[in-house]
Amino acid sequence: MMAAARANKGAAAPSAPAEAAAPVAKPKPAAAAAVKPAPVAAAAAPERDTASILGAARKKDRPGPITKAEAAAKTQADTAVAVAKPKIVAPPMPVKPDYAKPKPAVVAKPQAAGETRRDFFGASLAVGFWMLGGVSALWTLLTVKFMFPNVLREPPSKFKVGFPDAFPAGQVQEKYKAQFGIWVVNAEYNGQPQIVALKSVCTHLGCTPNWLEAEQKFKCPCHGSGFYKDGINFEGPAPRPLERYAISLAEDGQLLVDKSRQFQQELGQWKDTASYVMV
Repeated sequence: MMAAARANKGAAAPSAPAEAAAPVAKPKPAAAAAVKPAPVAAAAAPERDTASILGAARKKDRPGPITKAEAAAKTQADTAVAVAKPKIVAPPMPVKPDYAKPKPAVVAKPQAAGETRRDFFGASLAVGFWMLGGVSALWTLLTVKFMFPNVLREPPSKFKVGFPDAFPAGQVQEKYKAQFGIWVVNAEYNGQPQIVALKSVCTHLGCTPNWLEAEQKFKCPCHGSGFYKDGINFEGPAPRPLERYAISLAEDGQLLVDKSRQFQQELGQWKDTASYVMV
């Protein structure tokens, strides 16, 4: 292509006018003139189209670019091959069991505007009647409770604790402390063996003392007051001895305690025979 372009350029160049005065060339030696070859006119190169140029540039392992016409022809050939290829047919799916089949959706029946209002009114009316019934029942219960006085159930003031043989000398019986608030004690007071019912309340501030068998004394856990077995105070802030309840022998020979009567030692009431039972 370049050779053809140079040939055309040389042919198109205008020749110098013969009339123009040319410089007088100096004569060259004959030997040099003989060596220089005569100019040969370049042969005109044949014209080539794009398809032939691209075809010459292709190689076997590297096809290279193609024209639009060749690309269209190749596409048609690939389409024909794809159409001729047999299609793969998939086998049919197995039949689904009943539990795997989708259940039909339940479509709610549309209600008219009048029916919706009637339902709302009916529900509101039912709730109102229930509330009215509940309030009426509550007022009835309160009225019945008001008609009957409150009864406070307390342990009886008189009760039996057993026969005197069940209380050996020097023993403190605590089995009635939780229920009746007493200790039944068989101890000596002023040299006389007696069975007494001591009140289990500290004379300081009303706490409940504990019987310490190892130390043979009553000990208050609140402020440290201490009492002997017969109830006399000997330590701590307790200002006086423990109090006694009335105790006597019932008709059947059992010990009968009466909590409605109390006896205080500092007032000289322990001398009363109703405050003890002689052993």
